[in-house]
Amino acid sequence: MHKYDYSFLEKFPLPENVSSLLECLRGMQKRLGGKAGAGNPAQKPDLSEFPEKIITAYKRSDAEPLLLVPCGTLDMLCTLPKDPGSRSAAIGLAQQLLSRSGYPMCRNFPLEDKICTYRFFYQRALERASVHWEQNGNAYLYYIEIFLSLLYLCGKDMAPTVRRRGRTKRAAIEEIVLGSAAPISKAEICAALPNVSPTTVEAALGAMVRAGRIQKVGAARAARYIRA
Repeated sequence: MHKYDYSFLEKFPLPENVSSLLECLRGMQKRLGGKAGAGNPAQKPDLSEFPEKIITAYKRSDAEPLLLVPCGTLDMLCTLPKDPGSRSAAIGLAQQLLSRSGYPMCRNFPLEDKICTYRFFYQRALERASVHWEQNGNAYLYYIEIFLSLLYLCGKDMAPTVRRRGRTKRAAIEEIVLGSAAPISKAEICAALPNVSPTTVEAALGAMVRAGRIQKVGAARAARYIRA
C-alpha cells in the first residue's frame, strides 16, 4: 500500500534542470506581481477536495510548494480513474493550491492546454513516475520535471520578456533549453529572449546538438529541442 509522505523533498538533491526551473518560476512570480513563496495570509490553501491521506502528508511537509504540489498531484492522479475529467480536476486543484501557496500567477495559467500540446511527453513522464507507486518505489522526479516545465512554458507566454541578467546570451539560451523537460522550439526561445537574435539562438542550438547536450526532434519549422 502506498504511503503518503513528502518529507524526502526537504533534503532532496535537486538536478540542475529542476533547480533552474525553480529559479525561473520564482523570478516570473516576482515580475508578475509579488514575492514568490510569500503566500497570502488571508488565503489558506483549500485542501478539502484532495484525498485525506494527501492532505495529511501535505500539511506535515515544509517543502517548497513548487515541489510539493506536483507530488500531491501525482498521488491524486494515481488514485483517480484514468480519464480526462479526473486529470482536469487534479490539475485544477494543483493550480489553486499553488496560487494560495505563494504563486498566484499559476491561477490563470493555461496548464491544461499545455498538457494537451505536449501530451506525449506529459503522459510518458506520468507513466514513468507512477511505476511501483503502490509499493512506494515510484520516482516523483519525472512528474516534477514535466509539471514545472509546463508551468514555465505557461509563464513564459504571460511574461515573454524573461531575461537572465548578468549572463551571456548563449548561457541564457542554454538555461532555457536544459531547464525544460518538454521539447522547446526556436521560436519559443526567441520569445523568451527578445534581446537575442534568431541567428544567435540557432547557432547556440546547433552547437549544443553537436556537443551532444541536447537532441533535435523534428525538422524545419516543426523542430524542437530537448535535453539529451
